[in-house]
Amino acid sequence: MQNVITRKCINPEIQLYEHNIETGEVEKIYNYDEFCVLIDRWKILLIEKYDAKPGQTIFLQTNPNLFYYALFFAAAELGLIFIIDWPRVWTEDDLSQYKVTMHGIIDYVLIFSHMHTIGHPKQIHYWEIQRDLRFIKHVLCEDKLYDFDITRSTRITEIINTVWATPDSELLYSASSGTTGTPKKIVNTHKKVYLMAQRLADLYFTKNDSVLHYKNIHHGASMSYHFLPGFMRGGKQFTANGRHGDHTGLDPIVKFAVDNEINQLFLYSPEYLLYFLKNVPRVNHRLNIVTLYQITSDMVPLIKEKNINYVKSPFGDTTIGLGFFVKTVDQNTDVVNYDVTNMGPVLDDFFQIELRDGSLYVACRELGEDWRTSDDKFEIIDGNWHFRGRNNAYRIGEEWIRLNDIEQQTKLLFGPNGANIVVDFEMQKIYLAVWKENPDAEYLLNTFFDQQYESVKISYVLRNEEYEHFFNSRKIDNSKIRQVCREKVKLTNKV
Repeated sequence: MQNVITRKCINPEIQLYEHNIETGEVEKIYNYDEFCVLIDRWKILLIEKYDAKPGQTIFLQTNPNLFYYALFFAAAELGLIFIIDWPRVWTEDDLSQYKVTMHGIIDYVLIFSHMHTIGHPKQIHYWEIQRDLRFIKHVLCEDKLYDFDITRSTRITEIINTVWATPDSELLYSASSGTTGTPKKIVNTHKKVYLMAQRLADLYFTKNDSVLHYKNIHHGASMSYHFLPGFMRGGKQFTANGRHGDHTGLDPIVKFAVDNEINQLFLYSPEYLLYFLKNVPRVNHRLNIVTLYQITSDMVPLIKEKNINYVKSPFGDTTIGLGFFVKTVDQNTDVVNYDVTNMGPVLDDFFQIELRDGSLYVACRELGEDWRTSDDKFEIIDGNWHFRGRNNAYRIGEEWIRLNDIEQQTKLLFGPNGANIVVDFEMQKIYLAVWKENPDAEYLLNTFFDQQYESVKISYVLRNEEYEHFFNSRKIDNSKIRQVCREKVKLTNKV
C-alpha cells in the first residue's frame, strides 16, 4: 500500500549494524529479511500479549537501536500512534504540565527494565517513573522481548501479514512550541509523513548512503528529516551509543562518523553542529549533515576546511509541513558573501508557496491542505527567499510588541543560551528566564524596554532554575516557563 509507513518503504539492500555497547565491536549485521523477523516478533507480542488495536498510542523512551527500529515499524504497520516530544519530568509539579497531560493515558511505553528498577544505577529519574505509572497503560521492556514465546501463537502468518494502517491513519502526535500560549496538539498522518520523508530523501540522499542514528525520534521533524529517509534510501545503518546530554557526549559521535565513513548525519542543534565541525578532522569521504536551525557564518569556513560535502538546513513549520526550503552550504559556498538569511529558491511544486504582505503562506495540493501562514517574514531577492524573522506581534496594554524583536535583543545581550524571554498574552505579562546570571545584560535589556515602549516592562524574572529542566527535545519549552512564572507571580502577590 502506497503512502503508508511499513517495512515496504525500507530499502531492501539495507544493512543494520549491531555493536557491543562496551567494546564498540560489531556483533552482528542484519539484512532486510533478518530485520523483518524482528518486526514480526514485536507484532506478534503486541497482538497476542496486549491485544493491540489501531489508534492506540505508544511512546518510545529508550535510545535508538535495532529493537527500537523494529518496534517502530511493527507499531506503524498496526496503526499505533507515536507520541513525540513527551517532556521529561523533574519534579512533582511537572506531572501537571499541559504537554505531559495533553495525550491522556498512553497505551504503551518502550523502556529497558532497569529504568523502573529502584536502586539501579541507570534508573531513570524518580518523577519519570511516577509519570509512567500515572499515564502509561502497558510497559514494554526491550530486554524482555525474547521472554515471550511467539510459537504459542496460532496466527503467526496472519499477524505477520497484518497491516491495519491506511494513508489516512494518524501516525504522530506532537505539540506546538507554545511560544505565546497553550501548546496545540499536532497530528500527522501516515500519508503526510511518508510523502514529506520521501521528498526529502530524494532531495539529499544517495541510494545506499551509510547513515548514523544517535538520537531517538524525539521531535516532530526528525522522523521526516533523517530517520525515515535513512531507512528509505540508506544502506548501512549505524547506531552510536553513549552520552548525548552535553557536548562531551559528541566526541564518540565525531570519532564514529570518521571511523565508519558515515555519509548521512543529523546534528539538529547549532551547538551540536558547531561542536562537531570544530572537532572533526578533515574528512576524506563524502560526509553530509542535516541540521534543524540556521547555518551560521562562523560554520561556513569550518565546513570548507573540514571537507564536509554539504550541510543542509530544511526550513519548515511543524504545524504545516517540513522542508518548504532547503538551505545548502557546500564546498562551493562563497565565504565572503555568505548570507545566513538566504534560504534559496522554491525547490519543486510539492508545496505551493506565496508571499503575502511580507508573510509566508503555504498550501499543499497533494495533501489537500489549504493556504496557511507560518507567521514567518520573507523577502524575495533574485528568486531566492530571504528569512526576515517571525511575524508575531502581540498587544500588551496599549502597545504592540514584536516577539522577534525582544527575542533577538535577549539573545544579543545574554548570548545563545543565557536567557529566554516569554510573552504571556493571556496574563498580559512578559517573563525573563535567566540561566546564567548577567547583571549587565539584564540592565541593558531593561533599558531597551524603557527606550522602545512607554509602559511595557519585564513582569517577572525567573532565576536559579536548571536549564536542563526546561529543555525539551531540541529547545527551551516556553510554555513551561510561562506556567512556572505564573505560579511564582501568584505566590509573590499573596505575600
